[in-house]
Amino acid sequence: MTGYDPIDAGAIDADRIDIESLPSSPLPSPPLAIALQKAVALLESLSREQLQDIASGEGKLVYQPSPARQMRRREVVQRDTSVDIAAAAADINRLATPGEVADYLKSRVEFTVPVLKEIARALGPTVNSTGRTKEQLRRDIVEGTAGFRVRSAAMSGGAWAKP
Repeated sequence: MTGYDPIDAGAIDADRIDIESLPSSPLPSPPLAIALQKAVALLESLSREQLQDIASGEGKLVYQPSPARQMRRREVVQRDTSVDIAAAAADINRLATPGEVADYLKSRVEFTVPVLKEIARALGPTVNSTGRTKEQLRRDIVEGTAGFRVRSAAMSGGAWAKP
């Protein structure tokens, strides 16, 4: 872009720029340098009117991620297991006490960490499925199922009950 000076065009008031607020580092980081190069290329492709609108605040530059960027979410890996996750979740939901759930989980050697995570997800939002070990996942399943029901019953029918 030759010949266009935004200060001469009245688009930028040089007195309003606070020099102290500008970055002091001599070299920007590589991602910032690349982004600045692309921003300059974009600005150079705009018309004089578009630049004046941006400089005056009437126009905006908007970041929009590419569709490929939006789709990069990590997909949940469905592992092929010999365990019936739905049946295990149903069995756990039938158990009445935290001790029964804990005993059930310990007795099933086929419940590996990935299987326990899938069971926790299948049991619903009261069960935390982010544990990294069998012990953590078992504890979270116990606390999120029978433990949750026992605590809820104690509060609704225990000391909180109206006479």
